[in-house]
Amino acid sequence: MNDQPVTPPTRERLVGAAVRRSEDHRFVTGRGRYVADIVAPEHGHAVVVRSTVAHARVVRVDVAPALRMPGVLAVLTFADLGDLGTPIPIRIAPLPGFDRYLQWPLAHDRVRYVGEPLALVVAEARDAAEEAAERVVVDYEPLEAIVDPRAALADRVLIHESTGTNVASSYRVSRGDPDGAFASAAYTRRETFRCQRHSGVPLETRGLVATWDATSGTLSVLGATKVTFFNRRALARMLRLDEARIELIEVDVGGSFGVRGEFYPEDLLIPLAAMRLGRPVKWIEGRRESFIATNHSRQIECELEIAAAADGTIRGLRGRLLADMGAYVRTNGGVVPAKAAQFLPGPYRIPHFACEVQAVLTNKTPTGTYRGPGRFEANFFRERLLDLMASDLGLDPAEVRLKNLITPAELPWDIGTLVPYEASGEYDGGDYGGALRRALEASDYARLAKDNGRLVDGRLHGIGIGCFVESSGAGPAETARIVVRGPGRVELYTGCASSGQGHETVMAQILADALAIPFDWISVFHGSTNLVAEGWGTYHSRAVVVGGSAVVAAASALKAQLVALAA
Repeated sequence: MNDQPVTPPTRERLVGAAVRRSEDHRFVTGRGRYVADIVAPEHGHAVVVRSTVAHARVVRVDVAPALRMPGVLAVLTFADLGDLGTPIPIRIAPLPGFDRYLQWPLAHDRVRYVGEPLALVVAEARDAAEEAAERVVVDYEPLEAIVDPRAALADRVLIHESTGTNVASSYRVSRGDPDGAFASAAYTRRETFRCQRHSGVPLETRGLVATWDATSGTLSVLGATKVTFFNRRALARMLRLDEARIELIEVDVGGSFGVRGEFYPEDLLIPLAAMRLGRPVKWIEGRRESFIATNHSRQIECELEIAAAADGTIRGLRGRLLADMGAYVRTNGGVVPAKAAQFLPGPYRIPHFACEVQAVLTNKTPTGTYRGPGRFEANFFRERLLDLMASDLGLDPAEVRLKNLITPAELPWDIGTLVPYEASGEYDGGDYGGALRRALEASDYARLAKDNGRLVDGRLHGIGIGCFVESSGAGPAETARIVVRGPGRVELYTGCASSGQGHETVMAQILADALAIPFDWISVFHGSTNLVAEGWGTYHSRAVVVGGSAVVAAASALKAQLVALAA
């Protein structure tokens, strides 16, 4: 054994440098470990029985034919939940009224969208579970389905009868005097824009493997979620277990794009089945299944109007957002409409602004976040209206934007309280006009603008401009823990989950610079709720900003300990 101290070699900073990614070798050699790769003979295999109709009363769910099938271990329905049957809680964006529309893990008296879980079948093999699921008999009393959010506003057909309305939440945010600005403006224009439904559709569908150890009373759940600690808290409450007895483990993940930042019905059903059966239970979502079961996003209609002077100076902006939430409010369903309203003004000097938001229920798959929730929608609505205004006033689209962008002298700029559950925000710094001018110069905008709308060499040329505010690095905090195992062996534990972003590489780069040690000394561990005391997850482009800052803070604390020991 060599006890001689290891002297780290001199090297340049690694943050910002190209390094060999720590994760890539196992991926390119086919050694990635995804949920589907976890195979054991004792696994029970689960299949979800889902509603085949968009809206109906459930008259009867007969599981007897399925239970008679060879290899079937259990069939769970709403009745089997017992006192564990509670709605799935909201994680973020708790807009007023949302708590009336939460989803239960299994439907009971009514189904409200195609794909809503009705039962869970567990069998010795996947094909046996699939065949048994087809034998579950569900008798429906069909009801009229409401799929148009505008039709839902009329409340002629109620999706949740006990609430008396399909409007899950309605509120207004404002700053300044928008009505006064419109009354005195030389120019106004109103348009309606629509953003259709999207979904993340990652390459890897969702999946879970749950194992219950009755002797120790501990539950292990392997799967992919960007918010492991929230899901552990929600699962513990619903199963009435101590959080410390549950470990959520994220193995390698084939993409997220927002749809994994959710507690889905299966996140309760699979662990519950494992506990009831006393054996591990595995569930892998099918691709077709994912289209109706995994969160949708983005469906918003926006009526937007602008008030301006004759020279294109914006005086005011008023919006009305109608967001289609689907049949239930999911854990982060309110983020898209709330953030769309907040980001409608963008980086422009708009002194007077108001937005009315209505989040309505329809008989469709519930919605959640998807890559830049709310920002994509707001930017499209606003920037398109600016182009229309420029055309009406005979102005160049770039000129309109440069005239109205907030200047460095006006920063910080208070945007006001534009989200009900958030404090007032501000833009702290930057040179927005300078950035746009550099982009115009780099793209040779003057030349491109001459060909805008013209057919040149058989091709129709067009040029578009868009300015937006990028929101990232959200709090509240993140956790990092560093363990020195010996010479040349440093372990870093982070609360950030990875869905393909390269955390093992990036966090090691940050720590290597913070401690001035070689990159290959560091091993990064993530994805388990047992590794650190708390973690907030990977979303909102926050992992490197907040998680990386936690690494730097932990490194500073470690250096202080080492100095104290050496003193």
